Amino acid sequence: MKIGFIGIGKMGRWMSENMLDAGYCLTVYDTNVEAMKPLQEKGAIVATSILELAKQNDIVITMLPNSSVVEAILAGTDGLFHSMKSGGIIIDMSSSYVFSTRKLAEEAKNFGLTLIDAPVSGGVKGAKAGTLTIMVGAEEKDYSKVLPILECLGKAINLVGQSGAGHALKAVNNYLSATSLYASCEAMILLNKLGIDLNVALETINTSSGQSFSTHYKLPTFILPETYNSGFSLDLLLKDVGMVNNIAKDTKVPVLLASLIEQVYEGAARTGEPEQDHTEIIKFLEKISNERLHKKEVVS
Repeated sequence: MKIGFIGIGKMGRWMSENMLDAGYCLTVYDTNVEAMKPLQEKGAIVATSILELAKQNDIVITMLPNSSVVEAILAGTDGLFHSMKSGGIIIDMSSSYVFSTRKLAEEAKNFGLTLIDAPVSGGVKGAKAGTLTIMVGAEEKDYSKVLPILECLGKAINLVGQSGAGHALKAVNNYLSATSLYASCEAMILLNKLGIDLNVALETINTSSGQSFSTHYKLPTFILPETYNSGFSLDLLLKDVGMVNNIAKDTKVPVLLASLIEQVYEGAARTGEPEQDHTEIIKFLEKISNERLHKKEVVS
């Protein structure tokens, strides 16, 4: 089976590599030529354009920054809609906007194509290990066709609903992740101020009702050691929280806390360094509280 993959970023690189390891004939494309070289060395075919990739493959996966880019790649001049053969399948694994996805899925039908949304959770670590959680929005018959491909990329693969359902669930999941991380960081600042050892605090919280993925993994792995290298940017998390607020507006459902969380991450994005990791939200809290989790030693 010949498959095309568009978007060789931090996630796409490892996802593509896992597909090569599984024996698929893979054609890759990215505007960053250097990003494709490691995959080319492993046997991937490198396309020089989206048009070239689209004509060579009946299934194309996209892993792109946002809905605007996805729309351009799919519906733009020489995009996938105009270039792929009828009967082809597009799997958008980006974090896209649900209502944009639904619109594109309807447009795809006019070209004899099928658009499936299959966003992921698990970060770079999960992409590398092939253990991603994949949330699929599709018809059952189309889901069955692509499931063997998805099984090369993830372990928890769920058909969550019709077109757009995967993207909606991914946005809500990341909103929950952003909220729990921020709350956990606030708690660490407060406990630190009270002189409580944070390692002991986390050990205790992680056997108590306040535990979360942030307390189990993000705080001890990226924040307390000050590595801040989770591989997922603060700007991308902010985008996902913003999508939840947009979904709430479009559906007229009040999601009050999401507005506050978006403002918090917006403040962190504006006052922090460019290209921050999302775990660097702690630095924003340190600024506004005038407290540091790590006391710098004074050199005499």
